[in-house]
Amino acid sequence: MKKLVSLLFVLVSLLCLASCGGSDDKTILVGATPSPHAEILESDAVQNYIKSKGYTLEVKVYQDYVTPNKALNDGAIDANYFQHIPYLEEEIATKGYDLAVACKVHNEPLNLYGLEAKTDWSNTKVYVIDDASNVERAFKLLVANGLLDSYSVENFNAQHPVYTSSIGVTIECINAGLLHQKVTEGGYAVIPGNYALNAWGASNAAEYKVFGESTEVAYPNIIAVKTADLDSEKIKVLIEALSQPEVQKFIEDTYGPTVNYVFEK
Repeated sequence: MKKLVSLLFVLVSLLCLASCGGSDDKTILVGATPSPHAEILESDAVQNYIKSKGYTLEVKVYQDYVTPNKALNDGAIDANYFQHIPYLEEEIATKGYDLAVACKVHNEPLNLYGLEAKTDWSNTKVYVIDDASNVERAFKLLVANGLLDSYSVENFNAQHPVYTSSIGVTIECINAGLLHQKVTEGGYAVIPGNYALNAWGASNAAEYKVFGESTEVAYPNIIAVKTADLDSEKIKVLIEALSQPEVQKFIEDTYGPTVNYVFEK
């Protein structure tokens, strides 16, 4: 009878480990979107450092912007790496997540992409990503480069996605995954760097870039964690791994101007 009870205890424990989703004490489980985030985490520079500290880094790849914060807040992962600070702040405000910034890692300039440049932008349609945290950012980029003379975010957001300026440039919000298709069809789109990289790779992303944010405009992509875990040993090791000069070199060599290393704790 005792043996049966012991066996049942072991089985229940194994089932719990398999279903709970969290990582063990020596595994750092980080959710990330594919490129460049997951690729940076999978780089030798990051992986080897974490192994040297007695930990294993596992990367769970997400294809969307919604799931990683929910998974982090629910405790299914230890950290995530896919978003900039305004997006995280919006998620916290609207969904009540108890998350915080552990460190800044890189910046992906927001660029306008097209197969060819133009000098006269009147009566042109430009597509932008349909999340509220990037709408005003896209408008600022278009104003800075003469496509818009002014704008009002009060009359334009992701839920009311068409805006036409006084100089005839029409802006339309669409799903982020469709933006690159508008470019390959001959149109123009303002696209976050990670979507451009996933769609075309670093070389073509650089070729299709018409103009982009200046280096002074910083929307750093971050490691986000649960607030209670900010000082945990796992997160400290992860931050140390990403702070290495070797990580900066990997980013510069792999992505060129599409991704800028801007580490800051």
